[in-house]
Amino acid sequence: MRFHVLIIAVSLASVAFLAAGAPGQFDDGPSEASDPTEAPAKADELVRQLESTAARGGIYRAEAIGSLARIGAWPEVDRWLAKIDGVGDSTQLAQAADAIGNELLLRISLRSDLSDASRSAIKKMTAAAKADQQSPERLRAAIDQLAGDAIDANLRANRTLMAGGNASIEAIVSAITGGVGAGHRAKLLGVLKALGDGGAQALNQLALYGAPSVRASALDALRVLDPAAATDTLISSALATDATAEEAQVARRSSVFPPGFEKPDAIAVLADRLNTLRSVAMRTPNDLSPAVLWSVNDDRTGVQFNRSTEVFRRYREAYDAAQRLRRLGSLPPAVGRSVLAADLAYRVMVDVNWGDPEQVKQVRQLYRDQVDPASLLVALAELRSQNDIPASVGIVRLLSDSIASGNAGSDLLVGRDGGFSELVDAVRDPQPRIRYEAADGLWQAVSRSERGFAFPGASYVRKTLAEMASLDSRPLVILLETRPVIALRQESILNQMGYVVERVTSAIEVERAIERGGDLRMVVSKIRIADAAPAELVDRVRRQPKGKRIPIVFYSDAETSEKSLRRTELETTSNRWISDDTPAVYLVPLPGSPAALTDVLFEVESKRRLPPLSIGERARFRMTGAAALQGDS
Repeated sequence: MRFHVLIIAVSLASVAFLAAGAPGQFDDGPSEASDPTEAPAKADELVRQLESTAARGGIYRAEAIGSLARIGAWPEVDRWLAKIDGVGDSTQLAQAADAIGNELLLRISLRSDLSDASRSAIKKMTAAAKADQQSPERLRAAIDQLAGDAIDANLRANRTLMAGGNASIEAIVSAITGGVGAGHRAKLLGVLKALGDGGAQALNQLALYGAPSVRASALDALRVLDPAAATDTLISSALATDATAEEAQVARRSSVFPPGFEKPDAIAVLADRLNTLRSVAMRTPNDLSPAVLWSVNDDRTGVQFNRSTEVFRRYREAYDAAQRLRRLGSLPPAVGRSVLAADLAYRVMVDVNWGDPEQVKQVRQLYRDQVDPASLLVALAELRSQNDIPASVGIVRLLSDSIASGNAGSDLLVGRDGGFSELVDAVRDPQPRIRYEAADGLWQAVSRSERGFAFPGASYVRKTLAEMASLDSRPLVILLETRPVIALRQESILNQMGYVVERVTSAIEVERAIERGGDLRMVVSKIRIADAAPAELVDRVRRQPKGKRIPIVFYSDAETSEKSLRRTELETTSNRWISDDTPAVYLVPLPGSPAALTDVLFEVESKRRLPPLSIGERARFRMTGAAALQGDS
C-alpha cells in the first residue's frame, strides 16, 4: 500500500513539473544546463598557455606553433611564425621544421591570410630541414650505422637515408663502389631499391662511364639491384674493348649470355635497343614534365644528379645506348650512323648552338671513320627521312665544318647519280634552321669552287638564300580572311603574340606565301574559302615541303553554319593530318584574344625538338643571304 502511494506521488510530481515547463525549454528564462561562454573560455586559456610556451623561444616556440595550428588559432600561428623569420641559425631552423612537421607546415602555407614574414619563415625552415636531411656527414653516419647489427640503429639509419632522397643515392653509390662488406652492401642495396629507379640509373652511369677502378663494383651492384636495367650494360661490358678483366668477369657471370653469344649478337641486340630509344625520344612531348638526370662526377668515381625534363632524359637514354655500342669497337656502317645520330641529337638538344671548332673537333676524334663528307651525306638523308631534327642539324654543321676546312669535294654539290646532293636537297627542308644552315654551307662551297652555281638544284639554293635575305625580325603567320573588319581584329591579336602577319584572300595565295618561305609558324584561316574546301586547303599546305609541319587553325564565326562546322571538323581531324611529329589541324571559335590560341601553341611546343629561331639568328641568316646574293650578282 505504501508502494502504490509512492508511485502516485511521483507521477503527480512529474505532471506538475511538465506543466510548469522544463527550465530552458518551455520558458524564456536563463538555462542553468549549459554556459555558452564556457568552451571559448577553455579555448582561450589553452591559447594563452601555448603562447606562454612560445614566448620561451627555441624548440618550445616551434612546438607551440604546431599545437596552435592544430586547434586552428591562425592569428597566433601567424604572429609567432613571423618571429622565426628573424632566426639565422640553420640548425635551429631545421629543428623548428622537424618540431612542427611537414604536413602542418604545408597546411599553414596554404592559408591565404598568412603574412609575408611567416611565408618567408616557412621557406627558411623547409630549406634548412632539406639541407640537414641531405647533409653528407649525416648520410655517411647513417650508412656506417647500417654496418652494425643493432636493430634500433638500423631503423634510425634507414629513416635518415630515406629522408635524404637523391642525396642518399649519391652517398650510397659512393659507399658501394668504395668497397663494403657483403652484408653491409645488401642492406645498402635494399635502401637503394626503396628509393626508386634513381639507384639503378646512378649505378648504370657509373658502370658505363666510371673510372676503370669502380666500373666492376658498380656493374655487380647494378646486376643485383635491377637485373633488367643492367642487361644492356652487362652485354656491352662483357665484350667492350676497354673493359677491365674484373668488369668482363662480372658481366660474363650474369645469366644474360646464352652459349655462343658473341660480338655480332651483341651488336644486333644493342642496335635494336638504340633504335627503339631513339624512336621513343623523338615521340616524347617537349613539355615541363620533370625528370632527374644522373651523371658521373669529375673524377668518375661517384655520381651526381641534375633536375631536367622528361624529353632530355629520353634523349640521354638514347645517347647512353649509343655509347654502349661504341665500346664494342668496329661497327657496321648503318649501326655506326645510328650511334653518331644519337650522339649529335643529344648534344644539339642540350646546346642548340653546338658546333664551335672545339666541339666539332671532339666529335671528329670520337667518330673518325664516320665523319667524312660522303658518310655524312648518307647520314643526312636518313635522318631527314626520319625527321630527326637535332641530329640533322648536327650533321649539317659537321658538313659546314668540312667545307670551311677545305676537306669537301664536289660530292657536296652533285649527288652520286648526277642529281641533287643530300645537302642541296636539305635547302627545301620544312625546318627553317636546317634549310638556312644548309644554304649557308653550300654558299661557302660555291664561293670556294670554280663552277659557281652550275650544279643540280642550284636554283633552290638561290631561292633559299633569297628567302633568308628577306627574313623579318619577327616570325610569320599567314592569315586567310576576306572580311576587312575581322581581318583587322585577327591581325591585331597575332601582332600581340609577336607575329608579323601576311594576309591573303584565297587558297592559291596561301600556297604562294608558303612557297616564299620565311620563319613561318602558323596558317590561320576562316572556314568558308572561295576557291577550296578546308580539307583541300590542308592538303595543299601539307603537300608543300615548307608546309609539311605547319600548324593550321580554322576558326568559326556567326556566318558559319552548323553543317559546315561539323563537316570541317570531320574532314580536318582525320588521322591523315596527325602524327607524332606533325602539329594537328585545329578548329576554334573566332579568336577574341591571344588566349584563344593557347592550346594550339602548347601542342606545337610539345612537338618541337629545338627552340624556334631567335631574333639574332634571323638577323644573322638575313645578312648571310644578302651577302650571298650580292656576291652572286
